[in-house]
Amino acid sequence: MRGIEGALLVLGEVENGAFAAESIRKAWENIVPSERRLTATLVYITLRKLGLWRHLLMKYCKRPIGALHPKTVSVLLPGIAGVIDLKNFKPAVLVSALVQQAKAVKNESGAPQESALVNAVLHTVMEKAPAYIESLMKAPAMRDQALAHGVPGWVAAEWGRDWGMKDAKRLVSLSSAETWMSLRSSPGVDRSEWSEGYCEAQARPSDYLSSSIRIESNPYPPGLPGYQEGLVTPQGESSMWAVESLLANWPGGRLLDMCAGRGIKSGHILSYCENAEIEGWDISQARTRSAEREAKRLGVLDRVRFVPGDALTLTPAEQPSAILLDAPCSGSGTWGRHPEGKWRMTPAKLKRASELQSLLFSRAADMIRPGGVVMYCTCSVFREENEQVVGTVLAQRADLAELPLKPDGPLREFVRRGRPYGAVLFPETPWTDGFYAALFRKKQ
Repeated sequence: MRGIEGALLVLGEVENGAFAAESIRKAWENIVPSERRLTATLVYITLRKLGLWRHLLMKYCKRPIGALHPKTVSVLLPGIAGVIDLKNFKPAVLVSALVQQAKAVKNESGAPQESALVNAVLHTVMEKAPAYIESLMKAPAMRDQALAHGVPGWVAAEWGRDWGMKDAKRLVSLSSAETWMSLRSSPGVDRSEWSEGYCEAQARPSDYLSSSIRIESNPYPPGLPGYQEGLVTPQGESSMWAVESLLANWPGGRLLDMCAGRGIKSGHILSYCENAEIEGWDISQARTRSAEREAKRLGVLDRVRFVPGDALTLTPAEQPSAILLDAPCSGSGTWGRHPEGKWRMTPAKLKRASELQSLLFSRAADMIRPGGVVMYCTCSVFREENEQVVGTVLAQRADLAELPLKPDGPLREFVRRGRPYGAVLFPETPWTDGFYAALFRKKQ
C-alpha cells in the first residue's frame, strides 16, 4: 500500500469512530516502509485543522459539499491539507495521486467521475488559500484565528472565558502545532548513550525531566531500541511530571490507580519505586489487558493487579494510602497529538464529563485512608474539567488539604497556577501536552 492510499484508509476509519494512532498502527505493516511517514503526516495535518479544510472546500468548490460523492470529499479534504501544510512533498505529485483516487470512485460505485473537479479545486486552493489563511491568522477576532488553526469556535470561546483572550489565543495556536514523542527511560538506562545510538531521528536527553528522552519524530514504538526489553516507554512529559509530583508526596503503602487505562502511569510508578504495590482499575477490560502486557514488558507484573470494572462501584482489596485519579476527560490538552478528539467533543459531552469527574474525585476522597494523598489530574485545559470539578467536591467536604505542586527546573516556566486549585501545563513544546494536576492530603 502506498502512503497516500494508507492515509485515505486511516482517515476513513477515523471518520467511522476509530482513533488515528490505533488505525495507523493497524495499517503500518501493509504500507510501503519508505512511505509510512507520509501516511502518518498526511493523516495528522488533515485532522488537526479539519474545520479549516472544510471551510476552504466550501469556499473554493463550485458545488455544495452535499452534492459531491462522499468519497470525493474524503479525497479533497486531505488534498487541501496536503497542498497547504505538507512539507517536503511536491504538490503536483499529491494532486496527481488524489485525482487517480477520485477516478476510482466510478469504478467502485458507478457514480459520475469527479476527478476533474478534484484537480480544479486543489489547484485553486494552492493559488488562493495561503493569502486567505494569512489574513485569518492576522485578524483580531478570536473566531478567525480559531478557524485558521483548526479549533472549533465554541472551544475558542470557552478558552476565552477560562483564560482571557491572550492565553486563549495562545492555546488556539498551540493546539494545531506538531507534536513529537518523548520516552520515559527505565532506571539504569543511560539516556545520552541511548540517544546517540538512535539513528532514525534527532534524540537527546530532556533538560526538563531526569527520566525523559526527546525524539524529534513519532516513531513506531515497538521498533524502538530497547522497547521490547522495557528500557524505554513512550510517555508525554506532562504525564511524567504529574507522576513525579505524586511520588514526591507519597507516604508509602498501597497505591490505587483509579482509571489506569493502559497502565502507563502505573508502570512509571512501579519502575521507579521498587517497593510499590498497585491496584489498577479501568472500565475497559481490553485496556486492563493492555496494562497487564505493559507491566509484563517492564518486568513489574508481580507488583500490580489490574481489575476491569466501574471505578464508582469497585472496592479496593486494601484501603490505599495514595490514589492516582487520571480522570477520563475531553483530552483537550492532547488535541495536537490526538486531533480527532476536538471534532468529537461538544459542550454537552464536556458537561457530562465534568459530572462524572466530580463523582470519581468524591469517590477517591472517600476511599483514601486518613493521612493519604489523592492526585486528581486530566489531560484537559478546560476549567470545567479541572478547577471547577475540584471546587465542587471541596465545597461538600472539609477533610482534604491541598498540597503545593512546585516543579523544579525549566519545566516551571510552563506551569500556571490553577484558579484557585492545582496547576496547569500548557502544551508549549512538542513533548508537553496540556495537563492539569491537583494534589490533596486527607486529614487525620
